[in-house]
Amino acid sequence: MKRKILFCLTLILFISYAYAVKVSPVRFDMTIARGVSQEFVINLTGTKGSYNQDLLIYPSDLFMSRVGTLSFDTIVGNKNSAINWIKMENNKISLLEDQAKEIKFKVSIPSNATPGEYYAVIMVEPDKFTKIKDEKNPYAFKMKTRVAVVVVLDVPGRAYEKKGEVTEVKILETDSIVKIASTFKNTGDIHLDVVAEAIIRSADGRVNFGKFDLGALSSSKKEAFIFPDAMRDFEGALRRQLPTGDYMAEVSYNYGYDFKKAKQIEKFSVKRKISLNENSNEFLSLKNEELRLLIPKGGRRTQVVTVTNTDYRVLNVDIASSDWVQATPSILNLKPGEVRNVMLTISATDYDLSQEKETTLSFKTDRGKSAEMKVFITGLKENLVKKTETKKEVSLNLKK
Repeated sequence: MKRKILFCLTLILFISYAYAVKVSPVRFDMTIARGVSQEFVINLTGTKGSYNQDLLIYPSDLFMSRVGTLSFDTIVGNKNSAINWIKMENNKISLLEDQAKEIKFKVSIPSNATPGEYYAVIMVEPDKFTKIKDEKNPYAFKMKTRVAVVVVLDVPGRAYEKKGEVTEVKILETDSIVKIASTFKNTGDIHLDVVAEAIIRSADGRVNFGKFDLGALSSSKKEAFIFPDAMRDFEGALRRQLPTGDYMAEVSYNYGYDFKKAKQIEKFSVKRKISLNENSNEFLSLKNEELRLLIPKGGRRTQVVTVTNTDYRVLNVDIASSDWVQATPSILNLKPGEVRNVMLTISATDYDLSQEKETTLSFKTDRGKSAEMKVFITGLKENLVKKTETKKEVSLNLKK
Protein backbone atom coordinates (compact mmCIF):
# COMPACT_ATOMS: atom_id res chain seq x y z
CA MET A 1 0.00 0.00 0.00
CA LYS A 2 1.53 3.30 -1.10
CA ARG A 3 1.42 6.14 1.32
CA LYS A 4 1.47 9.72 0.12
CA ILE A 5 3.91 12.16 1.70
CA LEU A 6 2.50 15.65 1.64
CA PHE A 7 5.82 17.41 1.71
CA CYS A 8 8.69 17.53 -0.75
CA LEU A 9 11.99 16.38 0.68
CA THR A 10 14.00 17.02 -2.47
CA LEU A 11 16.58 19.23 -0.88
CA ILE A 12 19.42 21.04 -2.55
CA LEU A 13 21.90 22.02 0.15
CA PHE A 14 24.31 24.92 -0.28
CA ILE A 15 22.92 26.02 -3.62
CA SER A 16 24.76 29.33 -4.04
CA TYR A 17 27.39 29.24 -6.76
CA ALA A 18 27.50 25.41 -6.84
CA TYR A 19 26.26 23.11 -9.58
CA ALA A 20 23.50 20.60 -8.83
CA VAL A 21 22.83 17.53 -10.91
CA LYS A 22 19.23 17.04 -12.08
CA VAL A 23 17.52 14.01 -10.51
CA SER A 24 14.25 12.25 -11.35
CA PRO A 25 12.10 11.00 -9.66
CA VAL A 26 12.61 12.86 -6.39
CA ARG A 27 10.67 10.39 -4.23
CA PHE A 28 9.87 6.66 -4.21
CA ASP A 29 6.79 5.35 -2.39
CA MET A 30 7.01 1.57 -2.47
CA THR A 31 5.36 -1.51 -0.99
CA ILE A 32 7.51 -4.68 -0.91
CA ALA A 33 6.63 -7.92 0.88
CA ARG A 34 9.05 -9.83 3.11
CA GLY A 35 11.48 -12.02 1.19
CA VAL A 36 10.99 -10.02 -2.03
CA SER A 37 13.43 -7.84 -4.00
CA GLN A 38 12.59 -5.09 -6.48
CA GLU A 39 14.72 -2.91 -8.73
CA PHE A 40 14.28 0.84 -9.27
CA VAL A 41 15.87 3.47 -11.50
CA ILE A 42 17.04 7.05 -10.82
CA ASN A 43 17.56 9.31 -13.82
CA LEU A 44 20.49 11.74 -13.60
CA THR A 45 21.29 14.62 -15.95
CA GLY A 46 24.46 16.70 -15.92
CA THR A 47 24.14 20.43 -15.42
CA LYS A 48 25.14 23.03 -18.01
CA GLY A 49 28.40 24.74 -17.19
CA SER A 50 29.68 21.89 -15.04
CA TYR A 51 31.59 20.14 -17.87
CA ASN A 52 32.35 16.97 -15.94
CA GLN A 53 30.95 15.84 -12.61
CA ASP A 54 32.18 12.90 -10.57
CA LEU A 55 29.28 11.91 -8.34
CA LEU A 56 28.93 9.73 -5.26
CA ILE A 57 25.62 7.88 -4.80
CA TYR A 58 24.76 6.18 -1.52
CA PRO A 59 21.82 5.52 0.85
CA SER A 60 21.52 7.35 4.15
CA ASP A 61 19.06 7.82 7.00
CA LEU A 62 16.50 10.61 7.13
CA PHE A 63 15.59 12.52 10.27
CA MET A 64 13.37 15.52 10.94
CA SER A 65 13.76 17.64 14.06
CA ARG A 66 10.94 19.17 16.10
CA VAL A 67 11.31 22.45 14.21
CA GLY A 68 11.17 20.76 10.79
CA THR A 69 14.86 20.82 9.83
CA LEU A 70 16.19 17.73 8.07
CA SER A 71 19.41 15.76 8.49
CA PHE A 72 20.75 12.84 6.46
CA ASP A 73 23.40 11.22 8.65
CA THR A 74 23.32 7.58 9.69
CA ILE A 75 21.25 7.15 12.85
CA VAL A 76 22.51 4.36 15.14
CA GLY A 77 19.69 2.11 16.34
CA ASN A 78 17.08 3.61 14.00
CA LYS A 79 14.38 0.93 13.92
CA ASN A 80 12.67 2.57 10.92
CA SER A 81 15.80 2.74 8.75
CA ALA A 82 15.73 1.13 5.29
CA ILE A 83 19.37 1.78 4.32
CA ASN A 84 20.57 -1.80 4.99
CA TRP A 85 18.08 -3.09 2.43
CA ILE A 86 19.17 -0.73 -0.38
CA LYS A 87 22.03 -1.71 -2.71
CA MET A 88 23.26 0.66 -5.43
CA GLU A 89 24.36 -0.75 -8.78
CA ASN A 90 27.04 1.96 -8.95
CA ASN A 91 28.28 4.10 -6.10
CA LYS A 92 30.24 6.47 -8.31
CA ILE A 93 29.65 7.82 -11.83
CA SER A 94 30.87 10.63 -14.08
CA LEU A 95 28.47 12.96 -15.89
CA LEU A 96 29.28 15.32 -18.72
CA GLU A 97 27.39 18.54 -19.40
CA ASP A 98 23.73 17.67 -20.27
CA GLN A 99 24.55 13.95 -20.29
CA ALA A 100 21.79 11.61 -19.02
CA LYS A 101 22.40 8.36 -17.15
CA GLU A 102 20.31 5.79 -15.32
CA ILE A 103 21.33 4.55 -11.89
CA LYS A 104 19.74 1.33 -10.69
CA PHE A 105 19.26 0.28 -7.12
CA LYS A 106 17.70 -2.79 -5.56
CA VAL A 107 15.57 -2.99 -2.42
CA SER A 108 15.62 -6.45 -0.78
CA ILE A 109 13.40 -7.18 2.20
CA PRO A 110 14.58 -9.98 4.56
CA SER A 111 12.14 -12.80 5.22
CA ASN A 112 12.22 -12.07 8.94
CA ALA A 113 11.69 -8.30 8.60
CA THR A 114 9.12 -6.75 10.91
CA PRO A 115 6.14 -5.30 9.01
CA GLY A 116 5.98 -1.53 9.15
CA GLU A 117 7.09 1.71 7.52
CA TYR A 118 10.76 2.36 6.78
CA TYR A 119 12.58 5.41 5.44
CA ALA A 120 15.82 6.37 3.71
CA VAL A 121 17.29 8.84 1.25
CA ILE A 122 19.61 8.19 -1.67
CA MET A 123 22.19 10.95 -1.71
CA VAL A 124 23.70 12.24 -4.96
CA GLU A 125 26.70 14.51 -4.39
CA PRO A 126 30.02 15.53 -6.00
CA ASP A 127 33.08 13.65 -4.77
CA LYS A 128 34.95 16.96 -4.37
CA PHE A 129 34.17 20.43 -3.08
CA THR A 130 33.80 23.31 -5.54
CA LYS A 131 36.12 26.23 -4.91
CA ILE A 132 34.22 29.52 -5.01
CA LYS A 133 35.91 32.90 -5.37
CA ASP A 134 34.31 36.16 -4.36
CA GLU A 135 35.30 38.96 -6.73
CA LYS A 136 34.64 41.65 -4.11
CA ASN A 137 36.64 40.00 -1.33
CA PRO A 138 40.16 38.52 -1.29
CA TYR A 139 39.16 35.09 -0.10
CA ALA A 140 37.63 31.86 -1.42
CA PHE A 141 35.56 29.12 0.11
CA LYS A 142 34.58 25.57 -0.80
CA MET A 143 31.02 24.33 -1.30
CA LYS A 144 29.32 21.10 -2.19
CA THR A 145 25.80 20.54 -3.52
CA ARG A 146 23.90 17.36 -2.83
CA VAL A 147 20.43 16.10 -3.67
CA ALA A 148 18.37 13.73 -1.51
CA VAL A 149 15.96 11.28 -3.17
CA VAL A 150 13.40 10.10 -0.62
CA VAL A 151 12.50 6.43 -0.18
CA VAL A 152 9.37 5.52 1.79
CA LEU A 153 8.98 1.77 2.14
CA ASP A 154 5.97 -0.16 3.42
CA VAL A 155 6.50 -3.77 4.43
CA PRO A 156 2.94 -5.17 4.63
CA GLY A 157 1.69 -7.52 7.30
CA ARG A 158 0.64 -5.23 10.10
CA ALA A 159 -2.63 -3.49 10.90
CA TYR A 160 -1.47 0.09 11.35
CA GLU A 161 -2.90 2.17 14.16
CA LYS A 162 -2.48 5.93 14.10
CA LYS A 163 -1.61 7.32 17.52
CA GLY A 164 -0.66 10.75 18.75
CA GLU A 165 -0.73 13.03 21.75
CA VAL A 166 -0.32 16.67 22.72
CA THR A 167 2.79 16.97 24.88
CA GLU A 168 2.78 20.71 25.52
CA VAL A 169 0.70 23.89 25.14
CA LYS A 170 2.13 27.32 25.97
CA ILE A 171 0.48 30.73 25.83
CA LEU A 172 3.27 33.03 24.67
CA GLU A 173 1.51 36.40 24.38
CA THR A 174 -1.77 37.69 25.79
CA ASP A 175 -1.69 41.47 25.33
CA SER A 176 -1.77 42.59 21.70
CA ILE A 177 -2.48 39.06 20.40
CA VAL A 178 -2.88 35.54 21.75
CA LYS A 179 0.03 33.43 20.53
CA ILE A 180 0.17 29.69 21.17
CA ALA A 181 3.08 27.23 20.92
CA SER A 182 2.33 23.53 21.11
CA THR A 183 4.05 20.19 20.52
CA PHE A 184 2.58 17.00 19.06
CA LYS A 185 4.13 13.53 19.33
CA ASN A 186 3.51 10.63 16.96
CA THR A 187 3.24 7.64 19.33
CA GLY A 188 2.24 5.15 16.62
CA ASP A 189 4.16 2.97 14.16
CA ILE A 190 3.35 4.88 10.96
CA HIS A 191 3.95 8.45 9.75
CA LEU A 192 1.16 10.95 10.34
CA ASP A 193 -0.06 13.94 8.34
CA VAL A 194 -1.21 16.30 11.09
CA VAL A 195 -3.40 19.41 11.02
CA ALA A 196 -3.62 21.57 14.15
CA GLU A 197 -5.96 24.33 15.30
CA ALA A 198 -6.83 26.26 18.45
CA ILE A 199 -10.07 27.74 19.80
CA ILE A 200 -10.12 30.54 22.36
CA ARG A 201 -13.11 30.53 24.73
CA SER A 202 -14.08 32.30 27.91
CA ALA A 203 -13.17 30.47 31.10
CA ASP A 204 -16.75 29.16 31.45
CA GLY A 205 -16.79 28.04 27.80
CA ARG A 206 -19.83 30.14 26.86
CA VAL A 207 -18.16 32.70 24.59
CA ASN A 208 -16.12 31.67 21.54
CA PHE A 209 -13.56 34.36 20.71
CA GLY A 210 -12.16 32.73 17.59
CA LYS A 211 -10.53 29.73 15.94
CA PHE A 212 -7.20 29.72 14.09
CA ASP A 213 -4.73 27.27 12.56
CA LEU A 214 -1.48 26.19 14.19
CA GLY A 215 1.26 25.68 11.63
CA ALA A 216 4.28 23.41 11.95
CA LEU A 217 7.57 25.29 12.15
CA SER A 218 9.57 25.41 8.89
CA SER A 219 6.54 24.29 6.88
CA SER A 220 4.40 26.23 4.43
CA LYS A 221 1.79 23.48 4.17
CA LYS A 222 -1.27 23.07 6.34
CA GLU A 223 -0.52 19.38 6.97
CA ALA A 224 2.69 18.49 8.78
CA PHE A 225 4.54 15.21 8.22
CA ILE A 226 5.66 13.49 11.43
CA PHE A 227 7.73 10.30 11.63
CA PRO A 228 6.83 7.51 14.10
CA ASP A 229 8.00 8.30 17.64
CA ALA A 230 8.90 11.86 16.58
CA MET A 231 7.64 15.30 17.65
CA ARG A 232 6.86 18.53 15.77
CA ASP A 233 6.42 22.03 17.14
CA PHE A 234 3.44 24.16 16.05
CA GLU A 235 2.62 27.85 16.45
CA GLY A 236 -0.31 30.12 15.72
CA ALA A 237 -1.98 33.32 16.85
CA LEU A 238 -5.42 34.82 17.30
CA ARG A 239 -4.76 38.24 15.81
CA ARG A 240 -7.46 39.94 17.81
CA GLN A 241 -7.31 41.73 21.13
CA LEU A 242 -9.22 40.14 23.99
CA PRO A 243 -10.92 41.85 26.91
CA THR A 244 -9.37 41.60 30.34
CA GLY A 245 -10.48 38.31 31.87
CA ASP A 246 -9.91 34.57 32.19
CA TYR A 247 -9.80 32.27 29.15
CA MET A 248 -9.04 28.79 27.97
CA ALA A 249 -7.26 27.72 24.79
CA GLU A 250 -8.31 24.35 23.36
CA VAL A 251 -5.60 22.95 21.08
CA SER A 252 -6.72 20.15 18.76
CA TYR A 253 -4.70 17.89 16.42
CA ASN A 254 -6.33 15.98 13.57
CA TYR A 255 -4.09 13.09 12.55
CA GLY A 256 -6.35 11.05 10.30
CA TYR A 257 -9.49 10.09 12.23
CA ASP A 258 -12.80 11.91 11.89
CA PHE A 259 -13.96 10.80 15.32
CA LYS A 260 -10.73 10.98 17.33
CA LYS A 261 -8.40 13.94 17.86
CA ALA A 262 -5.63 14.76 20.30
CA LYS A 263 -6.69 17.70 22.49
CA GLN A 264 -5.40 19.73 25.39
CA ILE A 265 -6.81 22.76 27.21
CA GLU A 266 -4.63 25.50 28.68
CA LYS A 267 -6.09 28.27 30.87
CA PHE A 268 -4.74 31.80 30.80
CA SER A 269 -5.63 35.38 31.75
CA VAL A 270 -5.47 38.70 29.94
CA LYS A 271 -4.78 42.05 31.59
CA ARG A 272 -5.02 44.84 29.08
CA LYS A 273 -3.48 48.27 29.30
CA ILE A 274 -5.39 51.19 27.86
CA SER A 275 -3.59 52.46 24.77
CA LEU A 276 -3.25 56.20 24.19
CA ASN A 277 -4.16 55.68 20.52
CA GLU A 278 -6.79 53.03 19.89
CA ASN A 279 -7.71 53.98 16.31
CA SER A 280 -6.21 50.81 14.82
CA ASN A 281 -7.47 48.42 17.53
CA GLU A 282 -10.26 45.99 16.62
CA PHE A 283 -12.78 45.68 19.44
CA LEU A 284 -15.69 44.30 17.40
CA SER A 285 -15.60 40.82 15.86
CA LEU A 286 -17.92 39.59 13.08
CA LYS A 287 -18.43 35.85 12.75
CA ASN A 288 -18.67 36.26 8.96
CA GLU A 289 -17.14 39.13 7.03
CA GLU A 290 -18.93 38.25 3.78
CA LEU A 291 -22.47 37.22 2.83
CA ARG A 292 -23.61 35.87 -0.58
CA LEU A 293 -27.26 35.21 -1.42
CA LEU A 294 -29.29 34.16 -4.46
CA ILE A 295 -32.58 36.07 -4.48
CA PRO A 296 -35.25 36.13 -7.22
CA LYS A 297 -36.25 39.50 -8.60
CA GLY A 298 -38.51 41.25 -6.09
CA GLY A 299 -37.71 38.67 -3.38
CA ARG A 300 -36.56 39.13 0.20
CA ARG A 301 -34.27 37.19 2.52
CA THR A 302 -33.24 37.45 6.17
CA GLN A 303 -29.86 36.53 7.58
CA VAL A 304 -28.43 36.51 11.11
CA VAL A 305 -25.02 38.08 11.75
CA THR A 306 -23.20 37.37 15.03
CA VAL A 307 -21.11 40.17 16.56
CA THR A 308 -18.84 40.05 19.62
CA ASN A 309 -17.37 42.78 21.80
CA THR A 310 -13.77 41.62 22.33
CA ASP A 311 -12.90 44.57 24.55
CA TYR A 312 -12.95 44.72 28.35
CA ARG A 313 -15.17 47.84 28.24
CA VAL A 314 -18.67 48.57 27.00
CA LEU A 315 -18.76 49.10 23.22
CA ASN A 316 -21.35 51.12 21.31
CA VAL A 317 -22.02 50.09 17.71
CA ASP A 318 -23.96 51.90 14.97
CA ILE A 319 -24.79 49.77 11.89
CA ALA A 320 -25.16 51.83 8.72
CA SER A 321 -27.78 50.15 6.49
CA SER A 322 -28.05 50.56 2.71
CA ASP A 323 -31.10 51.08 0.51
CA TRP A 324 -31.58 47.30 0.10
CA VAL A 325 -30.04 45.91 3.32
CA GLN A 326 -31.56 46.81 6.69
CA ALA A 327 -30.10 45.82 10.09
CA THR A 328 -32.25 45.16 13.17
CA PRO A 329 -31.29 46.46 15.66
CA SER A 330 -29.12 49.11 14.04
CA ILE A 331 -27.73 50.41 17.34
CA LEU A 332 -26.03 48.11 19.88
CA ASN A 333 -24.69 48.57 23.38
CA LEU A 334 -22.41 45.58 24.02
CA LYS A 335 -21.05 44.60 27.40
CA PRO A 336 -17.46 43.32 27.68
CA GLY A 337 -17.26 39.98 25.84
CA GLU A 338 -20.97 40.09 24.94
CA VAL A 339 -22.20 38.23 21.86
CA ARG A 340 -25.29 39.47 19.99
CA ASN A 341 -27.20 38.51 16.86
CA VAL A 342 -28.19 41.14 14.30
CA MET A 343 -30.97 40.43 11.78
CA LEU A 344 -30.28 41.56 8.22
CA THR A 345 -33.19 41.96 5.79
CA ILE A 346 -32.05 41.89 2.16
CA SER A 347 -34.52 43.00 -0.51
CA ALA A 348 -34.04 42.41 -4.24
CA THR A 349 -36.00 45.33 -5.68
CA ASP A 350 -36.92 45.87 -9.32
CA TYR A 351 -33.47 46.75 -10.65
CA ASP A 352 -31.60 44.25 -12.86
CA LEU A 353 -30.21 41.37 -10.83
CA SER A 354 -28.82 39.42 -13.78
CA GLN A 355 -25.39 40.38 -12.50
CA GLU A 356 -24.01 40.29 -8.99
CA LYS A 357 -24.71 43.36 -6.87
CA GLU A 358 -22.79 44.27 -3.73
CA THR A 359 -22.79 46.67 -0.83
CA THR A 360 -20.68 47.18 2.28
CA LEU A 361 -22.25 47.35 5.72
CA SER A 362 -20.28 49.41 8.20
CA PHE A 363 -20.37 48.49 11.89
CA LYS A 364 -19.15 51.78 13.37
CA THR A 365 -17.78 51.58 16.91
CA ASP A 366 -17.35 54.46 19.37
CA ARG A 367 -13.63 53.68 19.56
CA GLY A 368 -11.11 51.63 17.65
CA LYS A 369 -11.42 50.37 14.09
CA SER A 370 -14.91 49.86 12.64
CA ALA A 371 -15.81 46.46 11.19
CA GLU A 372 -17.17 45.90 7.69
CA MET A 373 -19.23 43.21 6.00
CA LYS A 374 -19.63 42.67 2.26
CA VAL A 375 -23.10 41.62 1.07
CA PHE A 376 -23.50 40.15 -2.45
CA ILE A 377 -26.80 39.20 -4.11
CA THR A 378 -27.52 37.61 -7.47
CA GLY A 379 -31.00 37.31 -9.00
CA LEU A 380 -32.51 34.77 -11.39
CA LYS A 381 -33.17 35.88 -14.95
CA GLU A 382 -36.79 35.47 -16.05
CA ASN A 383 -35.84 33.26 -18.99
CA LEU A 384 -33.88 30.99 -16.66
CA VAL A 385 -36.95 30.61 -14.46
CA LYS A 386 -39.12 29.79 -17.50
CA LYS A 387 -36.63 27.15 -18.71
CA THR A 388 -36.67 25.53 -15.29
CA GLU A 389 -40.47 25.46 -15.26
CA THR A 390 -40.55 23.96 -18.80
CA LYS A 391 -38.21 21.17 -17.73
CA LYS A 392 -40.49 20.38 -14.80
CA GLU A 393 -43.53 20.20 -17.13
CA VAL A 394 -41.72 17.83 -19.51
CA SER A 395 -40.74 15.64 -16.58
CA LEU A 396 -44.35 15.48 -15.41
CA ASN A 397 -45.60 14.57 -18.92
CA LEU A 398 -43.10 11.74 -19.14
CA LYS A 399 -44.31 10.34 -15.84
CA LYS A 400 -47.88 10.33 -17.18
